[in-house]
Parts: sequence; C-alpha cells; structure tokens
Amino acid sequence: MPIRTFLTPSEISAMIATADNLRDKLILSFLSDTGCRVSELLAVRFEDIDAERQEVLIPHLKRGVKKHCPKCSRTSGRSTKFCSKCGQDLSRIEPEGIEERSRLISIGYETAELIKVFSAGAHAEKPLIPLSRQMVYKIVRDAAEASGLRGRVFLNPETGKRHFVHPHDFRTALAVSWLDYAGGDASKQKALQEQLGHRSFETTQRYNKLSPAAVRGVGDEVRKARFG
Repeated sequence: MPIRTFLTPSEISAMIATADNLRDKLILSFLSDTGCRVSELLAVRFEDIDAERQEVLIPHLKRGVKKHCPKCSRTSGRSTKFCSKCGQDLSRIEPEGIEERSRLISIGYETAELIKVFSAGAHAEKPLIPLSRQMVYKIVRDAAEASGLRGRVFLNPETGKRHFVHPHDFRTALAVSWLDYAGGDASKQKALQEQLGHRSFETTQRYNKLSPAAVRGVGDEVRKARFG
C-alpha cells in the first residue's frame, strides 16, 4: 500500500460513517471539523459549546511545562523524578510554566446537530467526552480499520517518521485542505493559525510541506518553461 502524507476528505467521511453509536460519530466529526488535539477535545465541557451559534471554546492546554531542579537549576520534563545532572529527587517538585489560553472557533452544522442530540439532559459543567486518550485513539483506529484503511501508512516528510492512522491525522487533514484553499491569501492562512491554536505562524506553515500541490504547481510551470 503506497505511503501518503494525509487523509483525504472522502477517507474521513468514510471513517465517520462507520461509527455505530452517537458518541463515536461525534468524536470523529468533532476532530475532523475543528482540528483540535485529543487533549483539547477531552477538556471541552458542555458549557463551552454554543450549538445554536455553532461555536465552541477550545482550551489550549499544550505548554512547555518544566521542572527546575532546586539544587543545580537544571530544567527537566514535567514527569521527571530525578535530576539527570545532580540526581536530586524531583518527585515533589511542582512543574512550572503552565499557561492556559483558550480560543473560540466555529464548528460545522452537522457537528453542532450531533452535539445537540448528544447533550440532551447533560450537566453544563460535565466533559463533552468523558473518556481517556487511549479510548479515543482506539475509536479512531477502529474507524480506520472499518473503513478500509487498515495498514495504511502515513509519512511526515519533515521528520521522516511513519505511522498508522491516529487522531492527529484529522488535524493534519484540516490544515492541508485549509492551506490549499487559502492559496497565497495571508488572512486565510492566519485564520488557520487561530483555528489550530498555534502561537507561531511558522508552526502553521509547516503543514504546507505535507501537501505536494503547491510544489507540483511550480514544478509544472518550470517543466513547461524548460521543455515547452
């Protein structure tokens, strides 16, 4: 099976269609529609959603949270138990750098309608999807397999890493489609930055590397100029 860099809209639609219950269909539709991370999806509460206005408040949870060794000041990861430089016990050291930012984004009509049905009788402060990350991964993998994507390998050309279908592929697919539609329109490209919650526009632009469309277009122009 050939290697590709992103899911196509038809493949995503096929995955959503395989869901045999409302919860799983909502998860797949929400990830595809918003491009949010799994951690963000699991942090969304019913009170964060205005289905009538088709808007959702997405908490931005991705931060470079670190621990700082009180003995040698070395910076370590948030889950590090012992300092790699001096061996100091860091298990009771609270990580620093937590900074939550939220963003208000739109959702499509179909996703909003799924939320209306799913939220019937739910408490506002409850999570929209009360599952673990592992369960969401499994739902995505099962949908990929059921839609005929079993064994499909995707390549990240920037890192060279290969992987099977996982939730982040919905985010990648949205970004690629958005940038293809935006073309050279800077305002539409910046809108994608807001949609995905990137602090830096350079991070958003990296998704251009996943789609060969722009490169192929320039390449065709060069070939025509060279060979007629």
